[in-house]
Amino acid sequence: MITFLPDHKQKIFCFRAYENGAEVGCCTYKNEGYRMVFVSMDCSDDIAAEGLARAAMNSAANQNAYLAVIPKSLFRPAFARLGFTDEEGSFVEIPEALASGCSCSHK
Repeated sequence: MITFLPDHKQKIFCFRAYENGAEVGCCTYKNEGYRMVFVSMDCSDDIAAEGLARAAMNSAANQNAYLAVIPKSLFRPAFARLGFTDEEGSFVEIPEALASGCSCSHK
């Protein structure tokens, strides 16, 4: 089972993914008013990356963010499944992205 835990710093928010006690990924984001912007995604496993993105968007939504934005350099299939495109400045509405079904093989 993969666990997603917050590791928040000052103005940059971080989520880390752990599987069997070992860190398997990390993502950071910052809040800009009603938007959250992904700053980094360091995760080789695409399913864990999707979980990190979902955890980050949920956390940002709890801080009144409504839109999630990624730069083109961070685009990957996990973000595509959440509704992002590979265009520069791609964004999604967080409620819609979180309402989309999980793409992992677990039921």
